[in-house]
Amino acid sequence: MAPDPPAPCVSCGAPRVGRYCAQCGEKALSPSDLDWRHYVLHELPDALIHADGKLPRTLASLFFRPGELAQAFVAGRRNVFVGPLKLYFAAFVLYALTAGFAGLGDLSLPERARLSDPTHLLDRLLEARASIPWTDPAVQERIASRGHWLSEAGTFLVYVFVALLQQLILFRTHRRYLEHLALALNVLTFYLLVTALAQLLLPWLGREHSSVAEGVLQTVLSVTVLPAYWYLAIRRFYGLGVPSSAAAAIAITIGNALIALILNTAIYALLIVTS
Repeated sequence: MAPDPPAPCVSCGAPRVGRYCAQCGEKALSPSDLDWRHYVLHELPDALIHADGKLPRTLASLFFRPGELAQAFVAGRRNVFVGPLKLYFAAFVLYALTAGFAGLGDLSLPERARLSDPTHLLDRLLEARASIPWTDPAVQERIASRGHWLSEAGTFLVYVFVALLQQLILFRTHRRYLEHLALALNVLTFYLLVTALAQLLLPWLGREHSSVAEGVLQTVLSVTVLPAYWYLAIRRFYGLGVPSSAAAAIAITIGNALIALILNTAIYALLIVTS
């Protein structure tokens, strides 16, 4: 009986013998490669240490073919694009560098908290800390040094929980958590890059209009751009039809907003209490 022909490489199509393709070096995935423990112990260190020259192709896919990057990642086509975690960190650095251009940086902590808390749950905490000189430059600098990184950590945690929500809503797709997280990180990366580009343009509106413009930007992103991006990404990544993709996108968008509200409120509460 003749042996089975070697499986083709998922990236270049060449016959693959062994774990790696002799033509392009692509690694064949095993079931353990989609386990989160393997990713944290092996894939994550490699993503943080090594760099590659695939960024233009990756960005084109991120902006114009939502869901393709995560689709390629879980299929094992990891030599074609920048991985979701590495791309997220690159976007995070750009977002952090442009955050100082936004108008909210000129507001005190109580003003930012009230703008970000429609439930007014933080009012009692602010009243209890009314003696703190929130507008004092030294106080603002101390808060900013902690608040910036807490905020960015909170943004990442939002999408960690969003991936859990995806797994719950889309349980019929039988995807592993890491697969859902790969898509969530791509959506987060898209959000950070769009926000970073907008923040570069905010100073041109003048200091008095920057805060208002940023609020409008966040509303537009949350209400129109992100739901549309989620819809397109879900259709491509999970292969669902129009009604199912639309329903999942709406549910995930609402869940995303609720999770972000809870974590954002918790971060502001922590900053207020520890100031």
